Parts: sequence; structure tokens; C-alpha cells
Amino acid sequence: MRHVLDKLTRTLQLKQPAVLCGIVRNSGSAPRTSGARMVVVSDGSIAGSVGGGALEGACQAKARELFRGPATFAELDFQLTAASAAEEGMACGGSATVLLQRLEPEMLPFIERLQKEYLGGQRPMLLTILPKKEEPPRLLLLDSQQNPEVATDLRLEITRKGRRAPFLLDHRGREIFVEPLVHPGTVHLAGAGHVALAVAELAAFVDFEVVVMDDRREFANPERYPKAREVRVLNSFAACLTGLGPDDYVVIVTRGHLHDREVLAQALSTNAGYIGMIGSRRKRAAVYESLRGEGVTDSELARCHCPIGLAIDADTPEEIALSIVAEMVQVRAKMAT
Repeated sequence: MRHVLDKLTRTLQLKQPAVLCGIVRNSGSAPRTSGARMVVVSDGSIAGSVGGGALEGACQAKARELFRGPATFAELDFQLTAASAAEEGMACGGSATVLLQRLEPEMLPFIERLQKEYLGGQRPMLLTILPKKEEPPRLLLLDSQQNPEVATDLRLEITRKGRRAPFLLDHRGREIFVEPLVHPGTVHLAGAGHVALAVAELAAFVDFEVVVMDDRREFANPERYPKAREVRVLNSFAACLTGLGPDDYVVIVTRGHLHDREVLAQALSTNAGYIGMIGSRRKRAAVYESLRGEGVTDSELARCHCPIGLAIDADTPEEIALSIVAEMVQVRAKMAT
């Protein structure tokens, strides 16, 4: 969603319209689930995806119609059998409904507010009042500012559900698609060596934000980590982690046991949603025993993934990075359900 919002914001800032596409209903094994988003601009470029293949091509074609004609929205229903999905290079079938909405530059303040809340980790909810007969769809924002446009009874109903995944609800005779926009997560890389370099690349590819920290400037620099949101050169690893929450992922890959132990002790004192430390079981035993001597409990240590990553017999830095990022994606997916 971050790339979609970035593209949408830039387009509206240029005083150009954009078509926002989103899967609002799906069943079976459709290529993408409800909440998948794509934005199409008038030059044909896109950000995001609603599934690829014929489905995505049809959405792009319909978007071109919306740019040219008077209509401001459209709903497209897709039925993908296993055979038709295979013809499109997909390994799945199912059904999906995609809503397309043409957004004009006047929507910029709304989108900027949504983007600010999302990137700030405020977990806003994007509400789409779905079209009914000739009534067009409408976007509302349920955010930290208590938007008065969202009726109190609707706010309470959504809050009671308390879900992280998108869902549909019926409210006063209208279907509303409720889309919790959970930040994709920030990976805090303690250490900037070869494994960290590969982790940063893969983590950014799957939409994590990346923060890199190390006490070696020759390793921790923006030129080496061009996709990182922040690169920090530390005097030491003491007090390098503070104020982390459920959307933060700590990956401990420093150059030595003592640094790893120091960072792990800090990470365990935060509310980070994921903590992983590279190393063998022997190293883990030594570090854990040292921390137990300082009062760290076994239940606290159980929060740490060590050895880090999924068990795929990884060997090279790139393979190890793949196992680490795959594990973080798995954790993120479980948190979203």
C-alpha cells in the first residue's frame, strides 16, 4: 500500500487524476485477496497490483475508459477457473470484484492525511462506501482525528470487530468495505555486514521499511544501502533501540557475540513484534545464559528467533537473508489475521 499511496499522492500533486483499483470481494483462490490495491495514472503507469494477468489488464483498460469518459467509477467481476488461471500463468482460480474509482486532484488533502496516518503507524482505516445503483462510491477515513464524517454507530461497529484484515459490513442499507491500513513494518538491522546487506535488499522488495545501524562507517552508509529509510553510524550499540512497537522487526547480525548480546537485551525490553538473532545454538546458549544472569526470564528469551530465519538449510549470505525475510513475512501475515 505504501507504493500505491506514494504514486497516488505524486499524481494528484501534479494536478492529474488517477484511478484507484481495489479488490473489494473475493472467494476461492483468487490471485490476490480483498484489500489488494493498484493505482493507474493517465500515462499508463501503475503502482501496486490486483493480481496480474488478464484481471489486471482488464482493470487497466477500464481505467483508460474512466480517464476518457464521464463515468467516475466501475465494478468489474472476474471468474477464474483453474484452467483459465493456468492460461494466464496463475496457479489459482476463484472470483473477485474490483472497484475502480477515478480520483481528482481535489482528493489530495484526503490522500495526504491517509498517507501521513499510515506511515506514522497510526493504523487508519479506509472506508469505501460501495456503489448502489446509481449512487457512486465514497471514501471515508477512520483515523486518530476522530473524523466527524464517520457516524458514531458505524465507528462503534467497526471498533467492535477489531480486525487487522479487510472486511465487508452492511450499514444502513449500504455495503461498506473496511480496510485497516497496517504499516508493513520497519526492519531494524543491527549490523551492516554481508547478511544485513542482503536482508535490506529483500526486506525492501517485500515492502518493509529498513533502518540500518552499525559502528563502522565503511559498512553503514547510504551509498551501500540506497533503499534504507535511515542509515545510522553508532558510537556503540548501547541504547541503539528505543520505543519499538508491534510493527518493528529487529534483526541482530552484528560482527560479534558481545554486540549481539547487548542489542538483544535492548530488544527484549521493547514491544517489538519480531526479534531475531543470527548464530548457532551454541552461541545462543552462551548469550541466553549471560542474560539470565541479569534477570532475563526464559519467557522473555522465548521471544527471540534464534537461530534466525526459516529452516531452509541456508548457506550463503543471500540464502540466509531469504530465510530471515521469509520468517518476517510469515510473522507479519499472522499478525494481519
